[in-house]
Amino acid sequence: MMFRPLSLFIALLLLNPALAQEMGLPGAEGLNEQPTPCTLQIRPPDMVVYRGALSRGYDSNSDRQHTEIAKVLIEHEGDSCPYTLRIEPEAGPGTAYMYNGQDALAFEISPPGRSGNSGSNIVEIAGNVARGQFQRTIPFDVQIPAGQKTVAGRYIGRLEVSLYPDTSAAGEPADRQYMEVVVDVLPRVDASFGTDPLARQKSRRLDFGTLRKGQKSSVDFSVTANTGYSIKMASDNRGALHHEFTPSSIEYDVYLDGNPVSIEESASREVLLSGASSSQHSIDLLITGDTDKALAGNYTDRLTLIISAD
Repeated sequence: MMFRPLSLFIALLLLNPALAQEMGLPGAEGLNEQPTPCTLQIRPPDMVVYRGALSRGYDSNSDRQHTEIAKVLIEHEGDSCPYTLRIEPEAGPGTAYMYNGQDALAFEISPPGRSGNSGSNIVEIAGNVARGQFQRTIPFDVQIPAGQKTVAGRYIGRLEVSLYPDTSAAGEPADRQYMEVVVDVLPRVDASFGTDPLARQKSRRLDFGTLRKGQKSSVDFSVTANTGYSIKMASDNRGALHHEFTPSSIEYDVYLDGNPVSIEESASREVLLSGASSSQHSIDLLITGDTDKALAGNYTDRLTLIISAD
């Protein structure tokens, strides 16, 4: 007879959680909890800087490949729920480009650890966030294929980042943001004597034979660059051929691409010529000093070309 009221009281607690909460029984507050809707939003970085293999940017003459790891932050509130993160070029699937004015540089995105698989240039990563997990970081890879010849400068591309509240990128996204991918293409200048700027012929000997006033000798050199470049010139003897054993000298004039060049200073500070991209040039040397009364022997000078990116 004593157990019936107790059994009835327990049944009452199960049927009426509000009464249990009023009585302050442990755990009773959980009986009134309602599901909290899942809320998702993304926080991509404003900018991902592609640093390159040497952390100096993109070198169009290098075959070294570098992968930049970018990260997107997912913020979550409420109950657990699935998601799909989709990243693609702003212009849509396919080849992605970064631009510097009218100049373009192709780049690729891929899931983590799968760089080099260009495909459609879409990254889709599905997952699930649990209740109480407020953040999740999703990485992906960014690559710029090596060997692209383009002008120096800063290139910028845009990616569209969409977050879907299910296991497929279908329907309306829960959030959509945009992020920039930025790279600096390094200025590069290569030059060589001859017609091939990559031939690595860094010195050339001009032999006049027996010197005569009015005698002329020429040499060609070529330059390739992804930026504007400047040419300076220096003469060890300030524009004169010096005798090997005595202070005697024979003067000569220099012409760069047909234009006279002053090399009276030991190290020229004047820009003699400004070029753009790739060009071929010629240097002419004309003997102007009196050779009839000059001492016998060898006469030499050394000219140095200084070619630098603007």
